[in-house]
Amino acid sequence: MLDNKLTIKHLEMIHAMDSAESLTKAADLLNISQPAISSRLHDAEKILGTALVQRRGRRLNLSPAGQLLLRSAQTILADLASVESELRNLPGQSEQQLRIAMPQYASFSWLPAAVTAFEKQFPAFALEIVSEASVRPLDAVSRGDVDVALISSPSPDLQIDRSRLESELLIRDEFLALLPEGHAKARKPFLTADDFVGETYITNSAVPERNREYELFFQPNSVYPERVVQVGFTGAIMKLVAAGIGSTIITRWIIDADLQVSGVVDKRLNENGLYVNWFAVFPVQSTVKNQIRELCKVIASSGDRQ
Repeated sequence: MLDNKLTIKHLEMIHAMDSAESLTKAADLLNISQPAISSRLHDAEKILGTALVQRRGRRLNLSPAGQLLLRSAQTILADLASVESELRNLPGQSEQQLRIAMPQYASFSWLPAAVTAFEKQFPAFALEIVSEASVRPLDAVSRGDVDVALISSPSPDLQIDRSRLESELLIRDEFLALLPEGHAKARKPFLTADDFVGETYITNSAVPERNREYELFFQPNSVYPERVVQVGFTGAIMKLVAAGIGSTIITRWIIDADLQVSGVVDKRLNENGLYVNWFAVFPVQSTVKNQIRELCKVIASSGDRQ
């Protein structure tokens, strides 16, 4: 049953639509599907009894009612983010948490240096990796569940709602294929998607993730591994590759920093390589920006050797 009141999700929707000027791009900003944002728009218009958008060709503009709702949304969302941040960091707390969301395939090589830096510069703060936010880190920071999210994107121009969120580029990372040393294709200078035909592919998620190898490498070439083995731990994946069970694709950031395993060779994807950018994303109204900036500095340093 449709609720008769607008929710925060409706306000976030109108905010994103103003920034993106299309439902598809707005859905990307919110990290949801286009059908989901279309349904959300329909609900809001039904609740209010008026159209919130006007379509002119392919471009989507807010109607006068949509502009009015947008002005309220900007104030409410900014106030809410500020209050949430202040409540989490009230004076007198024995220890404050800088809550971080990141996907499980990210590198953790920076963590010891970050803990050391925070003990020295921000003794009242502790770092917390919020495991529950690993599936959709951007959603977590948008909802205020975490203070900062680490996310990857093939584009250096990250598409987010800039009126509510800001980002900082951390490192440029490269996808690499990992093969057993004795693999028939281990001598090739680089691998294409066709090289994975008939291969057993080992991954930490059997569900294709955005901005990862399925979307950027396999799908554009309409080529998919014949057999997929899901293993939830990156270290275990490396061991299986070394044992000749199959191959995988992983980023250089993880290989160089965390996982030096004998019996494995790495190969570039495509002749010119396949790259991804890592960003820190956090609220514009964050009250812990000094701590986030320090975290960004430490993480960027961990990728300097690439």
